[in-house]
Amino acid sequence: MARRKDHSREELKAMALDGAWRVVGEEGFEALTARRLAAEIGYAPGTIYNLFASMDDLYLAVNSRTLDALYETLDSPACNDPCRSPVQNMKAMAKLYMAFARDHRPHWLMLFSHRLPEGRKAEAWYQTKIDRLFVPLETILQPLFTNRQIQKRKMAARVLWSSVHGLCFLQETGKMPLVGGASPAETMAGYLIETFVKGIESA
Repeated sequence: MARRKDHSREELKAMALDGAWRVVGEEGFEALTARRLAAEIGYAPGTIYNLFASMDDLYLAVNSRTLDALYETLDSPACNDPCRSPVQNMKAMAKLYMAFARDHRPHWLMLFSHRLPEGRKAEAWYQTKIDRLFVPLETILQPLFTNRQIQKRKMAARVLWSSVHGLCFLQETGKMPLVGGASPAETMAGYLIETFVKGIESA
């Protein structure tokens, strides 16, 4: 077994985060314990608590990596083609989001399964990463709102994003039949987007 002196604290933390990412990807969020992670990186369980104040801090670090990867996906030029309409770009974004959830399913599920203990709020840096996720969609929605409707545009982005996420979550957790969903989630998301935009345009 490796000794603590073999690696710097920064190296150990990077090893732990990489190890946690592997454990979640291969075994799911529930498998990520201090003991399991310690075994993954070849150190004693106490080392994990020397690197992270709590397991919640480790979970946030893993989720942070997922948030970064998801943002890069949503900020893709494929979702913001100036030659296409907002509806077409939003459909492209929904398709990419669902593909991300499918391709990174364990990490995506962890992002929405983990809850901080009651009374603890997410640190500012983490909340900033969450808020950043909505920016690409806000950009696509911009032509549908005036320059004075910034808050409405922000609200619209969150409502639409949450709605598409809901369809994606039902699909990825196998619960789509519970709502009588005979159509694929992507098809339903397309209908949702078209109806949503028509509602904005007619307001």
